[in-house]
Amino acid sequence: MKKLIFIGIVFLAVCGWAVYQIIFNSVNTITQSAKNYSWAESTLSKSANEYFWDQFHLGNYDSIPVILEKLTSAYINDPNDIRTVTHLAFTHMWAIAEHQNSNKTSTIEHATMAQKYFGESYQMNPRDTRILSFLSSVKLINGSISQDDGLLKDGYLNGLKAIREWKSFSAFSLAYTMSRLPYADQKYQEAMELMRNLAFDYAANFNPKSKETQQAISEMKLLKNEHLSKDRVFYNSWVAPHNIEGFFMAYGDMLVKNGDWEEGIDVYKLARFSEQYDSWDYKDILENRIINAKANVEMFRMEIPQGQKTEIENTLLIQTKISCRSCHQMSIPDVKTFFTNYDESNLLTKSFYLVEK
Repeated sequence: MKKLIFIGIVFLAVCGWAVYQIIFNSVNTITQSAKNYSWAESTLSKSANEYFWDQFHLGNYDSIPVILEKLTSAYINDPNDIRTVTHLAFTHMWAIAEHQNSNKTSTIEHATMAQKYFGESYQMNPRDTRILSFLSSVKLINGSISQDDGLLKDGYLNGLKAIREWKSFSAFSLAYTMSRLPYADQKYQEAMELMRNLAFDYAANFNPKSKETQQAISEMKLLKNEHLSKDRVFYNSWVAPHNIEGFFMAYGDMLVKNGDWEEGIDVYKLARFSEQYDSWDYKDILENRIINAKANVEMFRMEIPQGQKTEIENTLLIQTKISCRSCHQMSIPDVKTFFTNYDESNLLTKSFYLVEK
């Protein structure tokens, strides 16, 4: 009898574990094609991928149609080229994120294509948690557009899975995506908690008013080989020249929207301690946020109707036309001061694109 009971317990445990894996570790995508990635970059794909990075770093949103044309040609030539597939996904995501720059952007079209290409990239390399994290975000966007509760749940669970695999990268991605929600929403408060926890990765005893926290940020020097450590997500780098400044603007915005505008001011001010702050193209926008923090509580909480244009000064960062470039745009002083003679080919290696969790 005891043996039967033991077998029954083991069976239930195995079933429970199976259910856990199915619910929390499954990743459904738009495409069902299982493909192996290709690393043999052709002349066509090399040119297209270099063009993507050049235009993305310049913040040339108007170049997106040409970027997509070049990448699509390379994709048709080799649909398994993981660099091309991934850059197609990022370009469509960029088009969605900064749609305030255009009157012509079709959010639905770009969201659908971003999910398709992130899905393909993740199927080719399911060990890359970064792609799972972005796939989670675009599912949340598509679920919101189509009011599909199933897709919203799927995207959210994928986000949690990504956080378990690479917390520092994926927690920001999910929190930033959910910052669009009403401040009273439980998921918005969850996003706030994710951001608070990330702040402690900048300083062990994070306190924006303390000298220790300010010094810790000032000592975070520009990384030139950021693919060597997963902690690179907290530093400025060639990929994200103003990652530190963008993080504290986003976190400060969320605090202001939450009603904690005084704390938001203190967090905004931390961006000033970044080594690259003076060369940041958007420091004036952050300085205006410090001045207008109290008034922005209500402004950040306002719902923005589909297609309505907004002003950067009084709109939550993720809903502005600089939601990506606030971290990723490289200024002219950046090029002249921090990236003189920088050879990105030493960074954009196989280990960068195929990073494993």
